[in-house]
Amino acid sequence: MNASFARHAPTAVRRSVRPRPLRLLIVIAAVLIVSILPATARADNSETRPTIVLVHGAWASAPGWDMVVAGLEKDGFATATPTLGLLSIAEDVAIVRAVLDGISGPKILVGHSYGGIVISNAAYGRSDVLGLVFTAAFVPDQGDSIFSIGAGFHTSEAFNHFIWTGTPFASPAFIDSAFFAQFFCQDLNPNLEATLNAEQIPLNFSIALTPSGPVAWHTLPSWYAVSGKDLMVDPAEELFMAQRAGATTVVFPAASHAGGITHYATGFVKLIEEAVQETAD
Repeated sequence: MNASFARHAPTAVRRSVRPRPLRLLIVIAAVLIVSILPATARADNSETRPTIVLVHGAWASAPGWDMVVAGLEKDGFATATPTLGLLSIAEDVAIVRAVLDGISGPKILVGHSYGGIVISNAAYGRSDVLGLVFTAAFVPDQGDSIFSIGAGFHTSEAFNHFIWTGTPFASPAFIDSAFFAQFFCQDLNPNLEATLNAEQIPLNFSIALTPSGPVAWHTLPSWYAVSGKDLMVDPAEELFMAQRAGATTVVFPAASHAGGITHYATGFVKLIEEAVQETAD
């Protein structure tokens, strides 16, 4: 009974008759059912929601997903952000598959940049992955390498500014910190640019030449966010890969390579949640 009804309830109907035991039990049961059902419904809903597994790319790290993770967790989703070694595709695929094995229930896999190759391979043959979401990412077919899939598209000038950790072209490399923001995240504020720059994990150059294994997008639905001002991966190449995969595609017109997961994080969260809705039973 709400407060306004209590104030206006007629006093003439008041009685001092003691409730019958059976009627009292029915009332108590009804109250318990009403109070318990919503909580049960929420629990069932959370258990059937997929976990969102977000896989970073080259010259990046797991904290690069922080804005996307915050948006997803605000909306009630569980997330996982594995850290790749960036030494070989096989090792990185194994890292992600181990994470998937440790999470019960369905998953949506999300990949940025090189992470698109990893999720395409890691999801292959798995029934627990419902869909793939890409942002400024490579979407290979089996046998494609980063170099071969980029044939005919613009090659990033960032590749002229590598800092090698060992023998050139035979060891992992960073992007020279003096040029990182210019090519990787030119649309971000200086503080965020500096943070992403400091979090670089070097990429083993051999990855760019390694052919992809079997990929999951032939059998799983996919979504793709194209970064319109990407200076690391040609936006035309991104659109080609998205169309080849039959992905539901959005374009963030002014986004840098990292802009889709930072400056456009809210829009990208919506795309991930669209994937969740479209793959729900």
